[in-house]
Amino acid sequence: MNRRRLLCIGAALLVLLPAAPATAQLLPQLIVDPLGNLPPLPPPPPPPPTIIQGKIDPDLLALVQANPSALLPVIVEMKPAVPPLVGGANVGLALQALDLLRLNGVPVAALALVNSAAGFANAAGISALSLVPTVAFIHHDRTVGPRQSAAPPPPTPPDQFSAIYQRVVKAPQVWQQGITGNGVTVAVLDSGVAADPDLTVPANRVLASVNFADQATTTDPGGHGTHVAGIIGGNGTRSDGQFVGVAPQVNIVDVRVLSTRGSGRISSVIRGIEWTLAHRVAYNIRVLNLSFGAPATLPYVADPLSAAVEIAWRRGLVVVAAAGNTGPDRDTVLSPGIDPYVVTVGATDDQGTRDPQDDTLAWFSAWGGANSNPKPDLVAPGRRLVSVRVPGSSLDALFPDRVVSAQNGSTYFRLSGTSQATGVVSGAAALFLAGNPNLPPDQVKAYLVGTTQPYGGDSGPVLPDPIADGSGLLDAFDATTSASKGQPVPAANSGLRPSDGFARAMYPVLYGTPLFYKDGSPVVWQSVAWDSVAWDSIAWDSVAWDSVAWDSVAWDSVAWDSVAWDSVAWDSVAWDSYTLD
Repeated sequence: MNRRRLLCIGAALLVLLPAAPATAQLLPQLIVDPLGNLPPLPPPPPPPPTIIQGKIDPDLLALVQANPSALLPVIVEMKPAVPPLVGGANVGLALQALDLLRLNGVPVAALALVNSAAGFANAAGISALSLVPTVAFIHHDRTVGPRQSAAPPPPTPPDQFSAIYQRVVKAPQVWQQGITGNGVTVAVLDSGVAADPDLTVPANRVLASVNFADQATTTDPGGHGTHVAGIIGGNGTRSDGQFVGVAPQVNIVDVRVLSTRGSGRISSVIRGIEWTLAHRVAYNIRVLNLSFGAPATLPYVADPLSAAVEIAWRRGLVVVAAAGNTGPDRDTVLSPGIDPYVVTVGATDDQGTRDPQDDTLAWFSAWGGANSNPKPDLVAPGRRLVSVRVPGSSLDALFPDRVVSAQNGSTYFRLSGTSQATGVVSGAAALFLAGNPNLPPDQVKAYLVGTTQPYGGDSGPVLPDPIADGSGLLDAFDATTSASKGQPVPAANSGLRPSDGFARAMYPVLYGTPLFYKDGSPVVWQSVAWDSVAWDSIAWDSVAWDSVAWDSVAWDSVAWDSVAWDSVAWDSVAWDSYTLD
């Protein structure tokens, strides 16, 4: 074929190009070389990563599919160690998970409490992690923080506030018996606790402060944690006793897990719980206050935060958690409030009066019972509660109209939410334990929930459902005195099945101890398949938790790398979205 004929063919092809748009993308490659030497075709796109879907949180899986290249926050949970078990096996598993994240993503911190590690990974990394045989589950490390109802509030006078919530729940009657919370410590996991005179004068009752959130130049840049701490245990020093918390002599431990903007991760909360357990004896921590929540996208049995609070509960801490401000619709309770073991608190509006007969269920109070016991367990005042102000904090700057002046001129702050109601119940639990120090969490819950008072008039409050306010309005006096007198109340937490993460984490603690199935037959440890089928069949109430091998677990033994969170973790919730009033 001569050169003139080749040029003619090439020209003909070029003429055809505009008339053939479907093949236009391929033709330039065909005519690059007029001598007929075709370049190799481009390689086919890589196949999508193989993912074991049953090992991945469906919520996380949806995010992976929507954006495969995005780095997503994850918690990688390992399967239990196999016998022979050694002390601190949970730490070894957490470090293994951290190494896996180092190979397949961005590692952040080991979470020895639940045999896990937190970090970030994209679709390819999550795929690789799901294929590791020793990985039990990959959780979405969801955001925790303030969330609120979309429903409008009822008309309220702009200057109305509640400074007598402690009277509504009858705390002063407990004080008259000489019980003010002395010697009991509440761990407040929140945005921090500032050194306010209501908590530090005449003696500093903030015994310790630790930080598992972003870097902070002040002890509470958000202002939320100090407000909650004041509800629990403010003594009214600055207001000459006008604004006082529920347990005015209780001690506080400040465990910062929420950032300056008001958000955290499930992993930061788990790390805070782990620290609290490690130091519970040193500070006599008896109550854990969690005035926040994460969306409950999974049932409690698959929720890592539920596993963490169940471990704390079994180790002797009364866990008090907010139901959430996401009502009034059904099944809106947040995690860890969904967990059946903990004391979950809804909110009432006390109308600023001492008389509970005019109280109503707060319109924002979350409730429900999907995949758990009906929640909340009880309710407490949570509308426009006055407590300690942190001047210059995020909330203080955002809502200057919520500053409240005492008669002596000192200033406080009002906030609404089940967060505030949770502080009321934590204060009542501290009073209860100051008067009844030897009772375990199950009995504390039984008395708090079993001695509530009626409210809302002769016909009771208007409720969206009978379960929306649990057993009713908290009565701190009746709970404390009933226990002191030994008056019986219905048992709490009997017949419950713990979460999967709890069962996996407790394997080395329980191994070898007498354990029974529901039919009465003993567990043969050498042959038991430690999986969800076995957990459903075990009689968990038969476990003697006081005598198990707790010393086989190492608490708070892995360093927390807070720097790794700074650029990526605190991005989903902000105080300025928290407009509840």
